[in-house]
Amino acid sequence: MRFACDVMLGKLAKYLRILGFDATYPLGDVALSDLYDQKDPRVFLTRRRKTFAYERTVHIRLENVHEQLKELKELIKPFVDPDKVLSRCINCNVLLADVEKQTIEHRVPEFVFHTYNVFKVCPSCDRVYWAGTHANHMSQLIEEITS
Repeated sequence: MRFACDVMLGKLAKYLRILGFDATYPLGDVALSDLYDQKDPRVFLTRRRKTFAYERTVHIRLENVHEQLKELKELIKPFVDPDKVLSRCINCNVLLADVEKQTIEHRVPEFVFHTYNVFKVCPSCDRVYWAGTHANHMSQLIEEITS
């Protein structure tokens, strides 16, 4: 499942990316052709009340990102894959690539380097990721969404 979030839903786009979903952002005036892909059309998420007529539009009512995720719970629940969680760059929406630990030693805090063994990097923006304490928070979020 793929999403397109309008400019009012930046945090939601990041959380969807953390959960492993392809979620584009920011989108101002979106062309229908940008959302529609015959094999896998995007779901357009918006807080705007007046939007163009796109059949896969979901209007998000709430402001808090955790509440927004609860609004989407029934839609995304069947598609949450624990193996895809933390697999995308939260800034670029690009799939992360595995990287050898030794190659990033100079790019992460010393404590992090000595505490964690698995690191990933964004091929687009070169940001380094590891499963820190936020990974535990994400497992709680996944539990809330899938229960």
